[in-house]
Amino acid sequence: MAIETQSKHGVDITKQGIDQRFNEGAQKYIHSLIGDVLSRQISQGFDKGSLQAFERVIIKDSSKFDLNRRVRDKLPGFGGSASEAGACVQYEFDIKTGYVNDLSITPANSSDSKNALSTLDSIRKGDLTIRDLGYFVTEYFEKVQEKKAFYLSRLNASVAVFQKNEGKLKAMDFGSLTQRMKKGNMKTLDMDVIIHKEKKLSVRLILEQVSEEVYNQRMKKLAEYNKKKGHQITQNYRDRARFNLFITNIPSDKIDTKTISKIYKIRWQIELVFKVWKSIFGIDNVGPMRYERLMATLNAKLLMVLVNWETILAHRIYLYKKKGKLLSLSKCFKTLKDNSLQLRNILANGAHGIELWMKWVKEIFESKHWLERKKNKLGFEEIIGLNIL
Repeated sequence: MAIETQSKHGVDITKQGIDQRFNEGAQKYIHSLIGDVLSRQISQGFDKGSLQAFERVIIKDSSKFDLNRRVRDKLPGFGGSASEAGACVQYEFDIKTGYVNDLSITPANSSDSKNALSTLDSIRKGDLTIRDLGYFVTEYFEKVQEKKAFYLSRLNASVAVFQKNEGKLKAMDFGSLTQRMKKGNMKTLDMDVIIHKEKKLSVRLILEQVSEEVYNQRMKKLAEYNKKKGHQITQNYRDRARFNLFITNIPSDKIDTKTISKIYKIRWQIELVFKVWKSIFGIDNVGPMRYERLMATLNAKLLMVLVNWETILAHRIYLYKKKGKLLSLSKCFKTLKDNSLQLRNILANGAHGIELWMKWVKEIFESKHWLERKKNKLGFEEIIGLNIL
């Protein structure tokens, strides 16, 4: 950095001098740039198939990684045999437009469940929110419903499920349910139930039987975990493990049973985003440094991700509407990252040449960056094209 600062800008500074400038002011400045980008996002998106039923389809998840113990006071990790320090990036975006609702850095030891209610204010009527089990909080589902929005989640294994029987609540017997579905040769079942005996939240429960192979894998994994913790596997848990269980408040006349589990697979798009962050931008590859420099560095990487994200989405949505094909996020991100110096030079010279740059991006994306379909696997392109009732 010191060499480039002198050769490019004629400023003679030592590496120690640069390090000192990664202070609280620099940290706040770079963080403010992220806020500036988030407040100026372009909103255009997919609007076909099963996604048509909702205003937005919002996905939230987090990515955690270890840090040097030097920052353990500000960014504590899980302790014990785990790292003393760690960061958690909370990320929430609309899969239809790419619009980012939340991009924040918290300590690794802060749970997703505590963060579950943090972005409730941004939810609007007609939205669908999809989250994994880490964010399973009954109050969240209640609030979403109050806003006349929708949720879709896996059912937490520890949450009790009840059915109404002659005006009384009866605990669901998943063992009997398994036998009933086998006799009737049913792979899926859709029913209205109550979760949480105290809160009595009415939900639509979709049960999807898993194969014997998947069931055995679950039991093996759980047995290994319980052996370490000294826990026992209950029969009720064994019975529940034979199903993929989803809860939602989407009416059955809006989205049918088979489509529910397929829509939930859209959530995996956020895992692909995290993979890009780490493999291409090295978000988790941070050496020992002071807290202020660390936060400035992490936010600078996230800022670079956001700038490229906007560029990719504009092309991805335009080309999908034009050609009915999707661009690969990972391929596009890698090309932009590899050519980031070229864009940086354009911007440093008053943005002269930006039009040629965007033309080049469109041409290179359109010729070599299409998403490849995987054999016998339902992809995002197929999911957004699903028909609904």
